[in-house]
Amino acid sequence: MIFTTAAQMINESVKAAVLHPEVKIYNCSIKMSYSSVCTYYARMFEAKFLMGAIAAAISRTGRLGYIADYPIYGTMANINAFALGARMIDPEVKVHLEWSRVKDSNAGSRLEKEGIMFISGDDMITPQYASRAYGLYVKNDDGSFENIATPILHWGKFYENIVRLTCRGTDDNAALKGKKAVNYWWGMSADVIDVICSKNIPHGTHRLIEFLRSSIRAGSFHPFDGLIYSQNGVIRCQEGESLTPEQIITMDWLAENVVGRIPDFDELNEEAQGLVMLQKDRSAED
Repeated sequence: MIFTTAAQMINESVKAAVLHPEVKIYNCSIKMSYSSVCTYYARMFEAKFLMGAIAAAISRTGRLGYIADYPIYGTMANINAFALGARMIDPEVKVHLEWSRVKDSNAGSRLEKEGIMFISGDDMITPQYASRAYGLYVKNDDGSFENIATPILHWGKFYENIVRLTCRGTDDNAALKGKKAVNYWWGMSADVIDVICSKNIPHGTHRLIEFLRSSIRAGSFHPFDGLIYSQNGVIRCQEGESLTPEQIITMDWLAENVVGRIPDFDELNEEAQGLVMLQKDRSAED
């Protein structure tokens, strides 16, 4: 078994799978699978929903920031989940959206000029920059950053679960014989993703987040349940209904309390354009 750990490695993964059908290859991406290669990723939107609720609970301005990276599958779901989590706590809250992979981007500075201090940034620490501007953080008046919460992916558990399923022969062997693709898209119920919170968060907020986390894990609560409107006033989910996994993955709209837009292809930098094109190529072949 081979795990390729970036979406940009999908082409080489497919080539290797064709040349070595006896090897099971898994690529870390969303909706970029072939019959010969399975994909895997975590339901990051579940963590983003919790982080949005935390941000709205501790911010008294009603204005939050969100810095997104690539406008690809899953990204809009993350943004919207954060916005919906925040709105559950504060019905009037607005989430100001910026993009870090557009040309000449300075997303953090633009949010700072707007007076927005509570921001959802990169999902993990970037060692080469040694910055605390990741996860959900607040920028203090002295220019320092304070981390409030961050998503954590338990990759070890993810790989262990896939290996166990494969060894037991319960990973849908038909997929590995070229009949269909398998996508492992697991969340909190599979214990592969969680949110780590700062000890400085108020006790009441901790209790609320623990209740929401437990509800999501148990399947009794879903971030994309009930009446949801997009920015243009279109109803995207009806009362009493839930969005399907396919609708969540392919989301190409922003929730009504998001201030901002999805960038055009020409506005993206070269790296982002390459990833977007790679995703489009896979979708066309599907």
